[in-house]
Amino acid sequence: MVLWGPSTGSAQTIRLEFADTPVSDALEIYAERTGVDVVYSPLLVESLRTSCRYRGTSERDALICIMSSHPFRVEAISRNQAVLIPLESDSAEISDVVRVLSGFVTDAESGESLNGAHVVLPGVGTGSVTNEAGFFAFPGMNQKPVSVVITYLGYARLDTTVVASYRSGSFELIPISYQVSGIVVEEDAQRRADVAITPGLVSVSGRELQRFPGTLGNTDVLESLKWMPGIQRAGEATGGLLVRGSGPDQNLYLIDGAPVYHPWHAFSLISTFQTDTFKDFSLYRGAFPAEFGGRLSAVLDAELRDGSRSQPSAKLGISGLNASFIMETPISKRSSFMLSGRRSYIDRLVGRNHPVEDEAGRRDTLRTGYHFYDWSAKYSFRPDSRSTVSVSWYAGRDALDLRLPFDLSLDFSSWLRPADLFFEVDQEWGNRILSTRYQRLLSTRLFLTATLFHSRYRARENTLIRPSQSSRVSSAYRVDLEDTGARVVFDWYPSLSHQVRFGAEAVQHRFDSSLDARVAYTPSLVEPLDESSRTLASEAAFFIQDIWTPGPAIRVLPGIRASWFGSGSFARLEPRLSVQLAIDPTWLIVRAAASSHVQYLQRIRDRNAYLYDLVSSRWVPAQADAPPARSRQLSVGLESHRIPRTVIRIDGFVRDGRGTLLPEDEFQSKDGLLGPGIEVATLLGQYDRGEERSRGIETGWTTRTEHWMLSASYTRMRSENRIVEAQKAAFRPARFDTPHALGIVVSREASRWNLGGSMDWRSGYPVSVPTSRYQLEDPVTGETTWFYHRPDINNGRLPFYLRVDLRAAYRFDFAEASWLTGISIYNVLNRRNVVNQTWDPARPGSTPQNRLGLPILPMIDLVIDL
Repeated sequence: MVLWGPSTGSAQTIRLEFADTPVSDALEIYAERTGVDVVYSPLLVESLRTSCRYRGTSERDALICIMSSHPFRVEAISRNQAVLIPLESDSAEISDVVRVLSGFVTDAESGESLNGAHVVLPGVGTGSVTNEAGFFAFPGMNQKPVSVVITYLGYARLDTTVVASYRSGSFELIPISYQVSGIVVEEDAQRRADVAITPGLVSVSGRELQRFPGTLGNTDVLESLKWMPGIQRAGEATGGLLVRGSGPDQNLYLIDGAPVYHPWHAFSLISTFQTDTFKDFSLYRGAFPAEFGGRLSAVLDAELRDGSRSQPSAKLGISGLNASFIMETPISKRSSFMLSGRRSYIDRLVGRNHPVEDEAGRRDTLRTGYHFYDWSAKYSFRPDSRSTVSVSWYAGRDALDLRLPFDLSLDFSSWLRPADLFFEVDQEWGNRILSTRYQRLLSTRLFLTATLFHSRYRARENTLIRPSQSSRVSSAYRVDLEDTGARVVFDWYPSLSHQVRFGAEAVQHRFDSSLDARVAYTPSLVEPLDESSRTLASEAAFFIQDIWTPGPAIRVLPGIRASWFGSGSFARLEPRLSVQLAIDPTWLIVRAAASSHVQYLQRIRDRNAYLYDLVSSRWVPAQADAPPARSRQLSVGLESHRIPRTVIRIDGFVRDGRGTLLPEDEFQSKDGLLGPGIEVATLLGQYDRGEERSRGIETGWTTRTEHWMLSASYTRMRSENRIVEAQKAAFRPARFDTPHALGIVVSREASRWNLGGSMDWRSGYPVSVPTSRYQLEDPVTGETTWFYHRPDINNGRLPFYLRVDLRAAYRFDFAEASWLTGISIYNVLNRRNVVNQTWDPARPGSTPQNRLGLPILPMIDLVIDL
């Protein structure tokens, strides 16, 4: 009998030497050196010992050497697993021994764990989804062969047969190269739709997400996610992520368990989440499980790549905005490392410092500098087959440095000249995180994940304005938010009917801000403003949730989260419930969910002064006069895999919230110098407590074949809000209310050419249209000033938005490297969409002034895979 095919594939020599060694110990050593898992009953070998010396290349002969003096026979179960059967017994006798079928699912090329892989036991009629470490478990299994099917988007399906044992197995999935001819991509059709229970969950690997369009030639996670139903970007190409009518600050972004408070670069043009740097993403829309909290709308849980454990690799990329690289390498048999970096280079092309001189010989140095960068690194170490330790680090920053004449005009040539009147801006903002994670398989039924993290968001705004020869305005503004926390999560598998996850977390928040401003009206008349603020707040939470399978066609996910927030001593309970009914595992799945969420931190900014809070994200904690915001959501969804290689999803939701902060005066603009100050109570005075509600229907269609992918999504939704204190005023459209949104992505990938196109169509955003115009006369000077009357907020709407993008890329090999060069055309129709409208009351009539979006932009990019 050939047990495992060719021995070790590369004729690796196996050396074993035992002298009166317990058989159980010998089998452990054998498994470590050969990778073959041996299943047996410990009761039958606990008193047995072996003496054996073997040197060769056959795993079969090595195992026979160990067991040659004992009455057992070896039966092959799979390529990497065998079972020991006593000669005096029948295999049916030991099959009655109850075990746990468990294992780890990893990438066959890199060795990275695969989070969210579907593991199905067709003969048993059950399935599960792997956790963050790629682990799964099925308790209460008889010790006999059972068929296992494992699928993961972007990987070839794995069909195997294993035996439940006291050890966890290892299962490797082979990545699918869509450029390889002859491979039929049908993993979607084989994925059991009834395995994933959470409605609104989008779980996808970084490899698969690269098939969706990015931003101006960049591969960008958050830009790619906007093509999913119910997800939009706030604005044209810039702005935060909007999920089911929520605000951009109601989403929680996590990198290896650590929060990121400002996940954007280039004024929200692109995000800090590079697709190549991450191995997988899980986006929970609305009804997220009890393990997550702190936000009202959505959670994006991203995992950095562990680094390849097989061989070193590197990838270089150049786009129209930045250059980047990523390298991965094994350090030893048990450890690996990943390092990536990215930096924009526009400041290198146009220059940062510009010496200028006028006709009179005056000289000056003007500045036009802007850049951003990212660094990511991760070290992973496996002390043994049951545990993993990883350390993750991320640092990103934006820097803006300007010195220009005060009286700018549209004639750009007039900018670069010496000037008596000028302004200077020196601004920086960015994030840093450090996360350490320990994962341990405590037993075949209990898995531990412990995370320690530190996250910091810092912003610095320095401004100097010289509007006249004798006046001068300067300010130095700082914002600093630090989180230090710990999280412990247990996955417990008591039976086939229950998968319990429970845990606790604690976070210490620190909020710091300071302002040092001077307004010099004359050299002798100076108005200062020096303020600083520091707030400390502790947050703690405990959660428990259970995937309960009362029958083969129904799954229930009840959960509850109890949280406490120290600033104001708030305690809240957040119940969660999801139910899934499998009418047919592939034809039709019905899901429903109800959830309650609490948000203790909200983002605001000063609405008066233009000397500070220009680019910063100012987060404030809940307190007595600004209690935590709460939201509730109900959702129902249908999913079908009935059409081959196609997934159809329809989701409906109703959502409401209370306690969100809305501007007291929607029309207040930054038109002052110093403003009222930066104290939290002062800033909160510019906001009122509000209510919000949204409701909608989301539809999605995705088809994948050998070379083609078609993804279409349509969302019909309304989002509204109102201020509570305004005598129960009527609800009004929210700032980014979008009744209709349609997105279509088509791509074709072959051996050499990658072609793609996308269309983004949606309703225009609301706008407040004035209904009348009036004037007031100054009683002293007699001058008149015109004003607009706007009795209603967001009573109008911008024209609809439409944009079509195209992309073509060619792949070739050169100098022992794989090259991919492409061109992306942004807004190929050159349609200048109206992104905002303003009205000038001094001009007669009511014709608005339109601010137009970006024109057609061709961008070239290059990727080199070494």
